[in-house]
Amino acid sequence: MQTASTPRPRPRPRPRLRPRPAAYLLALLLVAIVLGLAFSSARSALEAASSHGHSPQPQPPQLASIWASRRNPLNRYFAKLAWAWTTALFLGAVAAASRHRSPAATLRHLTRYALATLYWVVMTQWFFGPPLFDRLFLHTGGVCMLPPPPHAQPPAVSTNSLKSCRSAGGSWVGGHDISGHCFLLLHSALFLVEEVLTPLLSSSSAPLSSTRHTTNAGPPPGTTPTLAKAAAAIHWIVVAGTVGLICIWALMLYFTAKYFHGIEELVTGTLLGVGYWAPLYQFAQLLV
Repeated sequence: MQTASTPRPRPRPRPRLRPRPAAYLLALLLVAIVLGLAFSSARSALEAASSHGHSPQPQPPQLASIWASRRNPLNRYFAKLAWAWTTALFLGAVAAASRHRSPAATLRHLTRYALATLYWVVMTQWFFGPPLFDRLFLHTGGVCMLPPPPHAQPPAVSTNSLKSCRSAGGSWVGGHDISGHCFLLLHSALFLVEEVLTPLLSSSSAPLSSTRHTTNAGPPPGTTPTLAKAAAAIHWIVVAGTVGLICIWALMLYFTAKYFHGIEELVTGTLLGVGYWAPLYQFAQLLV
């Protein structure tokens, strides 16, 4: 029974939505996309002006062809293989942190990695047949077109995936072709910041550990100087590799928006690129 002197329990404060470190990176990557789209619009305006008799200074064709080609080295080895690089950096960080974290903490990190990988697979690799990206493209009227023979119309090929279309020498035509680069590079970059970069930088002595499991009293018992040096080397190699990759991906997002895809395809790719990170990391704090 409460009396007049009994203090009333204070109401629990409502959780506040604070931007996570990855949110600031997301803002920078979105700026790169917007800049690429702006330069693409400016280039289209210049081409339209030149077709009406004006003669603006064209971009050097050799420079343009490098970045407008899907075969440029950064695209082939760093953008298309983004999830392979993400996996390698994540596992390297796990290995460096194995002596500093409890098995339960390791399991949580691995579980989130498995969920992120599943999200990538379902969207771009396989979903009981074609992935969701390919299903949406075909559902919106897309077809696979083979290169035309001389003096003939290009034949349409019945295929249910981008991979099989390209294997046959064809290309997607029509339909809503979601920007796979926006999806994959944003998904990979946000995951690396959340699961690798932020934890690594939070404590140089306990990589990839949460605050509850971090100890600043030095290396764990039984750690030899050689193992400690190896773990520290892996620690900073992973940090440098993550920062370098994200810089490359920011550049590739700029050129993706500048030379490939329309605004609708960029928007859907971007939304799906943050579709795993936003509920699991940014908005989950509202449930705490």
